[in-house]
Amino acid sequence: MKKVNSVTASRFLSWYFSDSDMVESFGQRAVKMLQDEGFVNISARQLFEDCGYIPSFICEHGDVDWDDAREYSPEEIEFIND
Repeated sequence: MKKVNSVTASRFLSWYFSDSDMVESFGQRAVKMLQDEGFVNISARQLFEDCGYIPSFICEHGDVDWDDAREYSPEEIEFIND
C-alpha cells in the first residue's frame, strides 16, 4: 500500500499517551505480558501498528482544520523512528 503521510515515533507516542483510555489499555497489555512472560517488551512500532487509527494532525503533513481532520489506518502512514 502506498504511504500517504508520515509520523515520527516521538509525535505518535506523545499523542498516544495523552489519552487516558490508551494509557489504560497499554497498562493492561503490559500486566498481561508480565503475567504470561515475566517481562514487558512492546516497541513504539508495535503500538503504532496495533493502533486503530492515526489522526492526520500528528502527521508530518497534518490537517490544520481540526474539524475536518482525517484519520488514517497505520498501513497508510510511514512510521519514522526518531
